[in-house]
Amino acid sequence: MKILYINNTMNIGGIESFLMNVFRNIDRDQHQITFLTYNDFKYDFEDEILKLGGKIIRISNPNNVSILKHIKELYKAIKKEQPDVLHCNTHLNSGYVLLAAKLAKIKIRICHSHSTSPALANNISKKIKLHIGRLLINTFSNKKIACSTEAGEALFGKTKFDIVTNGIEINKYKYNNKIKKEYRQQLKISEAELVIGHIGRLDTPKNHKYLLQIFNEVLKEKPDSKLILVGTGPLEQEIKKQTKKLKLEDKVLFLGNRNDVNLLLNCFDILVFPSIFEGLPVSLVEAQANGLPILASKNISKEIDITETINFLSIEENPKFWAKEILKTKTKRNNTEQKLFNSNYSIQSTIKHLINIYK
Repeated sequence: MKILYINNTMNIGGIESFLMNVFRNIDRDQHQITFLTYNDFKYDFEDEILKLGGKIIRISNPNNVSILKHIKELYKAIKKEQPDVLHCNTHLNSGYVLLAAKLAKIKIRICHSHSTSPALANNISKKIKLHIGRLLINTFSNKKIACSTEAGEALFGKTKFDIVTNGIEINKYKYNNKIKKEYRQQLKISEAELVIGHIGRLDTPKNHKYLLQIFNEVLKEKPDSKLILVGTGPLEQEIKKQTKKLKLEDKVLFLGNRNDVNLLLNCFDILVFPSIFEGLPVSLVEAQANGLPILASKNISKEIDITETINFLSIEENPKFWAKEILKTKTKRNNTEQKLFNSNYSIQSTIKHLINIYK
């Protein structure tokens, strides 16, 4: 079976991590995987994709060409590939992809929603874009899937869709105290320090500026604390500037993109996720597999609380409120492994579900 995944890039990120989890674990003798992307630079996952026998094709970024040219390029690339299944992950842009796939006579055309962001379409231009995107998606897809109910309703409205879990390799994330000590030594963090972690793209939805304010309040009560930020993004310099302004340079560690998150999680005491909007973050599934205590924004779907160990807080609260919740959270690891397996959050369960849809 030939499967064509459409996504903006294959750099480290939530959607990309989901696609790579599928790609690594699917039977690659039975499934030929190609990634169609919109950028011409080298991706974080590029070498691994090629090593595992996958293929990457690139077309122009739709932000740099007309809609008509974008559809033409999509049509040409899809027609040439002739996949059995087209699985699109580009949010509102998916409508144009699905139109091109229909013109190319691809039989199975799947649209996958990973985010709740269209729910925030609060001005005229955004509402028009949302309406056109939904119309195209509902017209030209013949299967709609989402990572959560809220993400599905945000992109598809009230039409029917299936939930596909963001499955992970659960055993890979199991807590290991020895690794905790090793990583803290590497990062020059003492055993006594409170380590607050965050994993995610340095961009507006993740709300890093608010997170820095929260951390600043934590330090007033517990000076021997560190904040670890994993990821890169367009706001990186702005966030570093705010860190300097708050005089937190010695307390905040910017670790960039990492391929050892499963190990790095061990050195955190708590994960804090004050997002403005999300779908169902893979990083929160991974953190739960590690048994890590989590404080998360109420704007994230409650479906992410697979193990009933997440404390949801409002980002309308002042940073001091979040800081107090962090400081009173017990940092002992939770035993969550079986709950994740029972909830079908293993990557094997996710792949089985996807293959049934593909067939």
